[in-house]
Amino acid sequence: MKKMKLFALIFSALLISGMVQSQNVGEVARYASEQLNGSSRYQAMGGAFGALGGDLSSISNNPAGSSVFAFNEAGATIGVQSLSTDSNYLGGFSNAEKSSFDISQAGFVLVLANSSSKWDKIAFGFNTQTVNNFDKNLFSKGTNFNRGLEDYFLQNASGISFNTFDFNNNPDDEYSFLGSRFGYATQQAYMGLYTYAITYDDVNDIYIADGLANEGIDQTHEYNTSGKHQLYTLNFSGRYMKQLSLGFNLNIYAIDYAAYKTTSDNYLDEASSLSQVFFQQDLNTFGTGVSFQFGAIFKATDMLRFGANYTSPIYYELEDEYSEGLVTNYIDSTGASQRAAIYPNIVNLNGPYKIKTAGKIQGSAALVLGKQGLLSVDYGKKTYGASSVTLPYAADSNALNNEINDVLEDATYLRIGGEGRIGDLSLRAGFWQEGSPYKNKEIIDDFNGYSLGLGVRFGSGSLDLAYTKSTQKYTHQLYYTGLTDSASINENMGQLVLTYNIRF
Repeated sequence: MKKMKLFALIFSALLISGMVQSQNVGEVARYASEQLNGSSRYQAMGGAFGALGGDLSSISNNPAGSSVFAFNEAGATIGVQSLSTDSNYLGGFSNAEKSSFDISQAGFVLVLANSSSKWDKIAFGFNTQTVNNFDKNLFSKGTNFNRGLEDYFLQNASGISFNTFDFNNNPDDEYSFLGSRFGYATQQAYMGLYTYAITYDDVNDIYIADGLANEGIDQTHEYNTSGKHQLYTLNFSGRYMKQLSLGFNLNIYAIDYAAYKTTSDNYLDEASSLSQVFFQQDLNTFGTGVSFQFGAIFKATDMLRFGANYTSPIYYELEDEYSEGLVTNYIDSTGASQRAAIYPNIVNLNGPYKIKTAGKIQGSAALVLGKQGLLSVDYGKKTYGASSVTLPYAADSNALNNEINDVLEDATYLRIGGEGRIGDLSLRAGFWQEGSPYKNKEIIDDFNGYSLGLGVRFGSGSLDLAYTKSTQKYTHQLYYTGLTDSASINENMGQLVLTYNIRF
């Protein structure tokens, strides 16, 4: 029996929307999450530096940490990241890998001492480090017996009058006009109709998708991302009576995110009017954000230290650029094989729009065993549930903010690190765990990892090496409408980093 999915044109007015798929809950969670990055010593100890300080990356954790430095110091970190993703999509298993090189951290701290003052030390610092490396390849393949790309275009066409489209117009001009006048969904509907991925029945005033899934649709899906999420920290701190350090950070964030997404449908039923459908999208998101931090470190005894800090939400202003193309192989009314394609020579612009991501609070404790070593713990909470967006249209903002409230929740994290010293040689290990921001843990599960490292001091310099390994499970939904099937992903990331520091 021929599969037919119908949407009657029952709306008397159009809901105009400028929201594209990049503006969703996943984007809010993506820019609020943090990989473990920074100096080698920082990574080797799992990032547990909230009560310690004395490391260039520690000032991005707790701003009071810069006044713990005994000398001026500068350093930089290089690293190699390797990421492997295992995908299970509709019973089909596949793997993709990607490696990348990065100068992931650089900074300095200047220390001014005044032994005659109760504020015996003040420090100024700057540090930049990678928050997220977006270099990732994801490949999924399976046989779908329920839906295909046609369902995506059919869903986008729902409620749009066929008279909206002018198929005698130049395709680039029409695509551009529809996007600027009616929005993203209308563009998608036009592409589907232009390539016969969906058709229009003028007798019944309905859109039709008549590809047959009875024998299945072989689907392949790629989602390859690149780019970087970078943090620039301007720091000031001071130490009072050699016990209490207080600090402040102004944080500037830069986002450069690119995603290349393709889906290919191959219909296995020979009676299907559709034979193949290929859909390609290129997205670039870029912008900046700002946040601030307050922090304190208290030296209770020579062995015991406590830390506390607050990081405000990050306020981003972002813009999107995206382009796309669609190719369809189909059987026409005469039984002949045909091919239709549309690759609009148009770069769509969206924005600027604003995102407020999670803030966080953190408490820390450290046990310092003189020259023998130390043990440190950080525990904190991220307020994902307070995230929000401001889009060009109020209706879109309200809808997405309601979804954020329904889907996201606050999450806690734990970091533990230790260091043992044998003369100028240091051996280090760390563990960290971060809760998922999603109420439904099947979307993204809790994140955890471990680290190992070593360091050696020589004169005024030091060289540190660290290896980190982390795993995370999540689901990757192909599209947010129509073709909403998801792949189960198991992601494994390894990172090797090397840091050189010099005191002066």
